[in-house]
Amino acid sequence: MIALNLLAVAIGIGLFFTLLLSQAFGLAAGGLVVPGYMALQLMNPFNVAITLLTALATFAVVRLASGYVVIYGRRLTILMILTGYLLAGAVDLLIGGFLAWADLEMVGEPGDAEATLTALESQLAVAMMELRIIGYIIPGLIAIWFDRQGVLQTLCGLAVTAVLVRLSLIAFMPETLAAFEAAQRSPIPGW
Repeated sequence: MIALNLLAVAIGIGLFFTLLLSQAFGLAAGGLVVPGYMALQLMNPFNVAITLLTALATFAVVRLASGYVVIYGRRLTILMILTGYLLAGAVDLLIGGFLAWADLEMVGEPGDAEATLTALESQLAVAMMELRIIGYIIPGLIAIWFDRQGVLQTLCGLAVTAVLVRLSLIAFMPETLAAFEAAQRSPIPGW
């Protein structure tokens, strides 16, 4: 059996569905590679949400800057991608800073109120460890399409295309997708 790179296959299927969506409805899915990346992360809704929020923040920052500086064409594209990259990095630093702050060790006896609070902090820290932006370029690509066709239209096109890609992967490559999901949820070394 030929081993296929799941991301490459997801991007290829995403290109196909993006073409269909744009021809049938005139909607873009937030960039050519974005539906493939999003389809692989649909089981991690917080990652999708934080990526979309970063894209929305990117769009807002560049739109605000365009009130003071002439931004259009290539300059707009580069500024959207650069701003998305910087905001994604800032979010990663923020998440990393939270993890450094969180106390991951239980203190006190199991029935103790302080131990319960620390356990809750530990669960939150583990959830934060799994939280990440979907690529550094993806928020900028989505923000470009927020600017070109509107936020709602882009989100709808992206949702439809990502779900179609995910369903295709489930139908044609279930074992590979299951292995990918298992690798994403692998236990953290030392835990």
